[in-house]
Formats: sequence, C-alpha cells, structure tokens
Amino acid sequence: MNNLKGIFYKNQDIVLETSQKNFRGYINKIEDGFLNILLYSSFAGGQELEFNAEGYDINADLLLIKNSGDITIIGSGFSKTFLYKPALKNVVKNESGIALKVQITGAPVEEREGREFLRIDAVIQFIYEEISVDEFLETKDGYVTKPSLTTSVYGMYGMAAPKIYQTSVEKDSDAPVNPKIEKLLVTINSKLDVILSILNPEASIFSGIKEKKVSISGSGIMWHGDSKDKDLELGSIIKITMLFPTVPQFLIKALAQVVKISNGRDEYDAGSIISDGNAAASSEISVACKFIAINEYDRDEIIKFTLEQQRRMIKKTSII
Repeated sequence: MNNLKGIFYKNQDIVLETSQKNFRGYINKIEDGFLNILLYSSFAGGQELEFNAEGYDINADLLLIKNSGDITIIGSGFSKTFLYKPALKNVVKNESGIALKVQITGAPVEEREGREFLRIDAVIQFIYEEISVDEFLETKDGYVTKPSLTTSVYGMYGMAAPKIYQTSVEKDSDAPVNPKIEKLLVTINSKLDVILSILNPEASIFSGIKEKKVSISGSGIMWHGDSKDKDLELGSIIKITMLFPTVPQFLIKALAQVVKISNGRDEYDAGSIISDGNAAASSEISVACKFIAINEYDRDEIIKFTLEQQRRMIKKTSII
C-alpha cells in the first residue's frame, strides 16, 4: 500500500489481533512505507493488562507475536472498523513496551459494524481539552474503570467526589463500594443534577457553553467546528465532557481521538481518504472523534440515548 499517510496517522489508536490474545497500542511513526507501532497492553479474558504491571511476562507476548502466523491490525474510524493484514518486519521489546515495524500490503479485508456505531443527530453541551499521548496513557484507566454517572453531579460543578467508605488499611483506590449504597448514590446524584441545574445554573462547568448539534453514537461524536477546532488534526487526543439533555440530565466523560476532519469538500477519515484537491472549497470544518477510553456503562448510556432519540423520531414521523 503506497499512500499510508492517507489512511494511517501518527498516534492513531490501534488493536493488534492474534489467535490467542489482542494487544493495544498506537502508531508512533510512518516512514518508508512502514508503520512503526508501540504496544502497551494486552487483552485477556475481557480485562486489559498493562505491560508495566507487577509480574507481567512481556517476554511471552514478544514470542507470541513473533510466532503468530496470522495477525490483524484493527483501526476504528468514526462509523466503521477497518481490518488490515500486515506483514511483520520486526518486533522488539523496549522501555515503552513492544515495538513493531509492519508493512500493509493491501486494502481492508473486512469492515466490522455494531450497535455502538448507531448514530443519531442530537443537541448537547460539551467541552474538551487536547492532551498528549503521555497524558492519555497516564489517565486512560480512570476513564475506563469509573462510570461518569456515579460522579456526574460533582463533575458538573467541579466538586471533589466524596469517598463512600474505606477501612483503615486500604488505599482510596482500593476501597470497596457497597453495591446498594452505590446504586442509591447514583439515584441521588441524578436528581441533584436536575435540582442544581435549576437553582444554580451559572455554577455549572457548562455555564456559557452553548448547545451544539452533533452526530453521536456509542463509538464517537462528530460536530461542525469553529476557530478553536482548527488546531485539531488527525490523531489529536482530547478529554471530553458531555452533558445530555435528558430528565434527569446525565454527564459522560471520555477520552477521544480525532479520526476524521472535513474541510469543505476535502475529507480525511481513518481507513480512507476522499479529496477533490480543492482545500479552499469552504472554510467550514467538521470534526469526528472516536472514544478510545470510556467506561462501558457510559457507552451503554449513550447507546440507550441514541435508541430513545431514534424511537422518538420514528414516532413523530408516524404521527405526521
């Protein structure tokens, strides 16, 4: 494949699939027709295991990848997941994890779609901040392990979430949570979201943030950009906080990566490139991001939201 930079990009989040386990990483460099990939974790039994975890045997993974006769690179875009069959040129262990050098020789062999790609147009409030790859690696676990809903009211008003309970010998991060108490707190927080937004809307982190029309799914979000968004590019990583206009309101926090930028009629997307060569066709841009670190409970809440909005649109159409 000659035009790698038209399909892949620096810092792109990828999954390496083998017959025994999958690995998570990102594209560190594209050079001389090769992708240089850094892997930092593996998936086994539905759990992500970091290479730097105590007792982790990274040498076994190194041998597994070297001896795998069939590997696949999975790169998710905004609305599809692309699968490529790479030729493995080199694989070594380094201080960052496992470094691969691969060559892509053909087009995607398959495209996977799922319920998380069901998109609808909606109007929500959101804020975001661009972060580095290093910050992504340092903070991603917190986004994956902790659902936003359990601390939504605190996140909305910039408050520190209270600790539920802990023993004297346990660290805060290891403190157990009574499921009944947690469920009760979730209910209370949801109601507080509504009460506080009515009584003190100017205190919310969303005060002054206008609602914006977006295309959203469990896999990502797309919106029409403004001057602030012009600094984003393919591969940019953002931490995003979204407030959904439901009753009660719910707030979702996630880490996302820019996988598509449209400027007029020029469109760049992970897995494909479409361009008419006229970059000055329009000053309007749109930005599409996929979620690369999100709690699965939060993802399910977004999917429920998209399904409910779709049902409302169908019902409205049938009445008309």
